[in-house]
This record gives sequence, structure tokens and C-alpha cells, in this order.
Amino acid sequence: MARAILLVTLALTSTSLVVGVKKPGEVLRHSIARHGYPVELHKVTTSDGYILSLVRIPGRSADKKPVLILHGLLSSSIDWTVQGPDRSLAFIAADEGHDVWLGNVRGNTFSKEHEKLSSKEREYWRFSFHEIGLYDLPAMVDYIRGNTSTDAIHYVAHSQGGAAFLVMASMRPAYNARFASVHLMAPAAYIHHATSPAVEFAARIDELELFAKLTRSYEIGGRGAGSSADLVYTGHKTGLVPTSLVLTNIWYLVGVHDSINRTVLGEILANTPAGCSVYQLLHYGQNYRAKAFQQYDHGAAGNIQRYASRVPPEYPLHNVTAPVVLYYSEGDNFVPPADVEELADQLPNVVHKHQIGARKWNHIDFLYHVAAHRLYRTIVASWRDQTVEEQNVE
Repeated sequence: MARAILLVTLALTSTSLVVGVKKPGEVLRHSIARHGYPVELHKVTTSDGYILSLVRIPGRSADKKPVLILHGLLSSSIDWTVQGPDRSLAFIAADEGHDVWLGNVRGNTFSKEHEKLSSKEREYWRFSFHEIGLYDLPAMVDYIRGNTSTDAIHYVAHSQGGAAFLVMASMRPAYNARFASVHLMAPAAYIHHATSPAVEFAARIDELELFAKLTRSYEIGGRGAGSSADLVYTGHKTGLVPTSLVLTNIWYLVGVHDSINRTVLGEILANTPAGCSVYQLLHYGQNYRAKAFQQYDHGAAGNIQRYASRVPPEYPLHNVTAPVVLYYSEGDNFVPPADVEELADQLPNVVHKHQIGARKWNHIDFLYHVAAHRLYRTIVASWRDQTVEEQNVE
């Protein structure tokens, strides 16, 4: 058995070396250009020195507001294009004439640059969704507004992308006026009703932090030669890792729902997971245990120094005045309905709550469900209706 495992590992490693590695920018460009859409790559630098990749599908209609779409934890902008035309949110919005911008937050495969730090340094990885909301998202919004002729944009996000928005809108409330609409799919703010084994793992804070320090490894789910994610991808591509085994492991984390568009499973594995910081997981683990949506817990002494309090402050969600639509599902074991309802009670301007009808719809169905395009069309149609209303007012 050990000899067989060794042979498989060697086969996977050698195959991954033969396949070769494309540069991140080439991967981003190809993900859109191969479907016949125009594409632009932009670099955005945050105020704390992280250099982010923004992907743009230029719009065809000047009277339609730009759209910024942001991914969740361990994800990237490619998840918004992976199902191809007519099925991916980015392409559906582009077909409607919108100027589409796809963000990649610090630390993922496509945003690993920094003005001074190397991604090999621990200091580079000292961030959670707090910094993504405080620095990354505002930098993207400012850049888009500076390169378009609009004052307000539409925003769509999944999971951590929703949490990042809530951080920004609550801590930097001036940004609320820069959003015409906000659509949050399974926003990972309150998560204390979660039952996924992944959340329970993140809640083992002491063990997770100790492991990171002992191994000097602060990136989780990263890509590169020899990485576990790339080995799984290569194994699946060569047939050594069957689709059934991949899906069984995914279902263990998100719940059994045979809904993934299997025709693009290989492409999903090619880029997802896209990496994150261990401190992102630690922050979620803290919030899960605290049953709150609060800032990072640095320990009693660290908290007193930073917050003048022994416990971290909760995010002031009463400051989130942008119009928010919440999307959630009964089968989501990461962000269950009870947690979304708690969030809704804290937000002053929830214009609609949309519960998915499918009982087993899980956390990643918002991205990969074979029928997710129906939800996307609902979102895009709401922008069309909003534009008509604005024209009537004028």
C-alpha cells in the first residue's frame, strides 16, 4: 500500500511539472478572452502596500452602472467566469451592457504582490477579512470610480466578500453612498449556527495558530508545484483521482447536493482553492466561538492596546446604510438562515431577503450550481428595473 501511494504521488508530481505553469495574468486573461469577450487587467495598490488584480470586461452601455463582483474565502475572480457564457455572473452582466469588474483580494493566487513585503514573509500574511474590507475593497471602489464616469456602482459578493463589504461600510461609512445596490450571497458575518466541519476546524484556534508558527506556513490552500491543491487538480486531470472522490470530499464540507456543473469541475479545480491567510481562518474561528461579528481578537493585552477594551468591539452595522439584498439558503451549513436573519436585524437598509427555494442548496451552489445562472439573471434584472426607475424620476 505504501509503495502504491508513493508511486501515485510521484506520478502526480511529475505530471504537474510536465503540464507547466501559466503566469497569473495569463490565466486571468484567458479565463475571459477564450469566450470571445474583451478583457483588461488592472493593478490596484492599497494604502498598506498590497497590489491587487482587477479584471475588467468593458461595458457597452454608458447609461448602465459598473458592477464590482468579489469572491469569497479561498476563491478568486475566475469563479465568476468558470461556467462560461450564459451561465456565469460576469458574462450575464456583460451581455446586459454593464462594465464588469472582478476583484481579487490580497493573498490569493492573483494578488500576491506587495510594495515591500514578500509572500514568503510572515508579515505579509498578517491580515484577515478585516483588512480586506478596510483597505482592499475601498481601493477597488476608488479605482473603478476613477476610471469610469459614475458616482455609484453595483456590488455583488459571495461569503467573505459580503463580510468585507460590511467591514468597509460600517468602519468607513462614507463609502455607503458609492453603491447603487449591494447583493450579498451567503454573507459570512455571523456564523455561529454553522455546522460545517470546516468551521469547526477554524474554531480550533490555539491548535491552528500553533501549527502555523511551528511550520512557518501562514498560507492555507495556496497553489504551486507540489501543493496539495495542484496535486488534486493534476490527479483529476489524468484520471488518477476520480470525480466521485473529489465530490465526496467537497460534500463532506458543504453538505451533499449533487448540483455542481460537472462539465467544468476540472476548470474549478485548476484555480480553486486560490489560497488565503491562516489569520482569515482564525478570525472566523474567533467569531464562531464568540457568536458575534467582531474585530480580530489579539488577546486581552493586545485588545486593550488596540481597542481600549479587553474584548474586541463588534462592527457598527448600524452605519451600513447602502441598500442591501441578502441571499441565503436552508442547506447552507456555513452561513445558515438563522445567521443571515441575525445580520438582517442589525442592518438598517435591507431592501429584500431572498431565500433560495431548493432545500439542499449549499454554500458553493451560489457559484457552481448548474442552475445558478437563474439567480444571476434575477440580480441583473433588478439593475435594469432600477435604471428604468431612475430615468422615470429624471
